[in-house]
Amino acid sequence: MSSLLMRDLLVVLAAYLLGGIPFSFLVARWRAGINIREHGEGNVGARNVFHVVGPGWGALAGVLDVAKGLGAYLVGSRLGSSQTALLACGFAAPLGHGFSPFLRFRGGKGVATTMGFLLGLLPWSTLAGALWVILVYVVARDANKALNFGIPGVVLMPLLFGEPPSTVLYITALFLALAVKKIVDAPHERTVWARDPWEDGRPGFHPDTVPDAEPEPEVCR
Repeated sequence: MSSLLMRDLLVVLAAYLLGGIPFSFLVARWRAGINIREHGEGNVGARNVFHVVGPGWGALAGVLDVAKGLGAYLVGSRLGSSQTALLACGFAAPLGHGFSPFLRFRGGKGVATTMGFLLGLLPWSTLAGALWVILVYVVARDANKALNFGIPGVVLMPLLFGEPPSTVLYITALFLALAVKKIVDAPHERTVWARDPWEDGRPGFHPDTVPDAEPEPEVCR
């Protein structure tokens, strides 16, 4: 094995380990003493921390998740020996977030981490795409709709900045990988949501396993 190939493999591994740092889990454990994976929507992500622990702590977790995606880009661009290694880091960081070696290969979705990587790779189009997601959220007041209608903007925005169609295909592959992770996590999330849902909102699923509330006994007068 050549030294350059070994170097690229180590760079991709470093991106995976960086992505695997479970900031949402750590913030929730430090601030509230809980395993965030067993509360709310069962996801080790900033949105779950936002609803379960508090908005400020969710924002902190989100910023840290974006930072580790950006860090993975910097690792790949500065230490890798090829463009292939850099692009592989774009998959490795969210993979680490979703299957963290520090959480027995469990984790979150990786949207923020992916956006962090794209922020390094394509800063202007990614910022424009992020603003589009925020705009959709402001109009719809629904995080799921913001992602469902906003992410296509993130994917297509590079074309407006002169990037080739191959870039769109690459970004599409990144988000398709996140969609697969969402499908994998769905049974766990439904189970946790049925047991301990958010008090201030609902995610994109409404499980049927929530027991009906028992009627209150009548008070004799």
